[in-house]
Amino acid sequence: MRILIKPNKNMKKIILVFSIPFMYFVPLTNYGQTCFDGYDLLFKKGMDTLPYNEFHKLELEFVRSLKDCPAPYFEGRTLNGNDVFLSALAGKVVVLNFWFTTCPPCLKEIPELNKLVGQFNPDEVVFIGLARDDAKKLDAFFKRFGTFQYQIIPESYAIATNYKVVAWPQSMVIDKRGNVYQTWAGIENGPIQLADEIKTAIDICLDTAN
Repeated sequence: MRILIKPNKNMKKIILVFSIPFMYFVPLTNYGQTCFDGYDLLFKKGMDTLPYNEFHKLELEFVRSLKDCPAPYFEGRTLNGNDVFLSALAGKVVVLNFWFTTCPPCLKEIPELNKLVGQFNPDEVVFIGLARDDAKKLDAFFKRFGTFQYQIIPESYAIATNYKVVAWPQSMVIDKRGNVYQTWAGIENGPIQLADEIKTAIDICLDTAN
């Protein structure tokens, strides 16, 4: 931070510049976080004051701190032509995965995420993959590399923006009340550990009386 002391009529014409170290790891509460809406203030203040790497650490901390926040509403149509409305999934656990076809970490997760789908009753748990790619690119991708067992909604960039996706891939478990239970951003864990943690989160949400 720079502090400029400018002269007045009673001062000599000097300018003093002080360099004060910035404490990068500031609490998110300093940014006025109010669930998802708080990201806009974090972005404005963080980008003005922090190097990108330090700002990105705050972004990751932000999305991981969204527990109990209401999940933003979204709707979309899957590659199979089914309409998905988040409001219609009340009473179910919803698992989201934000990904795209040219994201190597995203693709590395798919086999382990696929295993999760078959472990739960589809009447209780819904798995949705929100892809940045359009339907044509996704169709070509799946023909070449195999399927992703989640219900895939193409061209979901606007939804990703509302969900403050700050690192791809990003996963989220939403509880039966429609609130965020847990979020995973980027490649903090390997695919097996990620799938295990998602499974644990789902089990807790299913066992919780809502």
